Amino acid sequence: MGILKVFLIGAECAPFVKVGGLADVLGALPKYIKRLGVEAVTVLPLYPLVDQTRFHLQFQDNLVVHTGKGDIPFDVFKYVDEDGIVHYFLKQDHYFNRNAVYGEIDDAERFFAFSLASILLAEREKADVIHANDWHTAVVPVLVKDRHLPFRTVFTIHNLAYQGLCDSSLEEFLMLNRDMAAKMRQDDHTMNPMKGGILCSDYVTTVSPTYAKEILTPEYGMGLNDVLLQRQDRLIGILNGIDTELFNPATDPMIYENFTSEWEKKLQNANALRKELKLQEGDFPLIGLVSRFVEQKGIDLVAQALDDIVGLGAQFVALGTGDKQYEEALLGAGEKHPGFVSVNITFDPALAQRVYAGSTHFLMPSRFEPCGLGQMIALRYGSVPIVRRTGGLADTIFDVDQCDHGNGFVFEEQTPEALIACVKRAIRIYKNERDKHVQLFKRCLSWDVSWDKSAQAYVDLYRKALQ
Repeated sequence: MGILKVFLIGAECAPFVKVGGLADVLGALPKYIKRLGVEAVTVLPLYPLVDQTRFHLQFQDNLVVHTGKGDIPFDVFKYVDEDGIVHYFLKQDHYFNRNAVYGEIDDAERFFAFSLASILLAEREKADVIHANDWHTAVVPVLVKDRHLPFRTVFTIHNLAYQGLCDSSLEEFLMLNRDMAAKMRQDDHTMNPMKGGILCSDYVTTVSPTYAKEILTPEYGMGLNDVLLQRQDRLIGILNGIDTELFNPATDPMIYENFTSEWEKKLQNANALRKELKLQEGDFPLIGLVSRFVEQKGIDLVAQALDDIVGLGAQFVALGTGDKQYEEALLGAGEKHPGFVSVNITFDPALAQRVYAGSTHFLMPSRFEPCGLGQMIALRYGSVPIVRRTGGLADTIFDVDQCDHGNGFVFEEQTPEALIACVKRAIRIYKNERDKHVQLFKRCLSWDVSWDKSAQAYVDLYRKALQ
């Protein structure tokens, strides 16, 4: 077999445009599979958010997509990064000249048009495998099957909660034959792109082994567990990694003091974070949280537990944005504890890095978590994770009181009481057994959170699909 050419198609990709974890995956995975001899190409829409001067985008040519609404032209731009990865940007002003990546009333039609254009580009560039990601590009495997195109398809579910439900009239836009349209039907009036991607791709992957098992159950299956059970033999959980060159406390320009494994320098970062956020100076455990403030992330549990956490003698820093009710709950709980709680309602990647570097512990009490990148970045920066056992958190964080090589603290129940009890264990070790905490800090730093193993698993899967 010659060089394998894989097109990774998605709605976002770091560093060009980022809303969530999908961008981190599409930003890192191509680099790591390229090192394994794969020709990796990314394709994403050209949004106004993409800095065209910084990335020196070069106009290539045009594509014309045929739809039930008529022909839609796209301009193709190309950028080759320092790792030699080719990134294609598809420009279509009617659909993508908007201020936001998501949340438009015509999102389904926008991303269907983008998916159609991506397939045309993949045909022209003779791709072997198309790797589609989340509902935005879930229609790609459906179209490939519908048109008997010469690709193999892999479809990755990053978060099953977002399925892209839309009006079934969009079947006409896609010009699908009746059998294929039926695979995307939720009911007589609703189309479900996620369902179509699951049923039509050669392989379905999720971003952690535990999440792959969880979504087969009614509790986590978001109404698609029966559909997923049909594809169980083609469903594989491959744990995400992080870009350890990008997330590196030894070289990170965003943090106060670079470090490798020096506990003193970790404390210097903690002190500097206290100063920046106007927290009381002192040797307190400093618990960080960087998250979207939504129900999935267990933010309501944090708000309910905050009085007790401060009562245990800890400081707390939260950074993120999300649903108004959770923002207000956190702000309200935090206002009672000046000098001990700092709630920052903003999207600030640089401050996020300083929270990872400056916090002694990192909290992720998620109700469900397909993979989670926060706990991996926390490990990389020696911030000891405190997590709920679910999805990717269960695959990456192991309780210090339950195994010899534990790297964090884990709780089971979705209650403030369970969260508080877990935090209490972490604080006790920090306060009373400092040597043990420093040992834990060093173990976190040495934990393998790279893409190496996972990239190999994807390459093996692409080759398997081609067979």
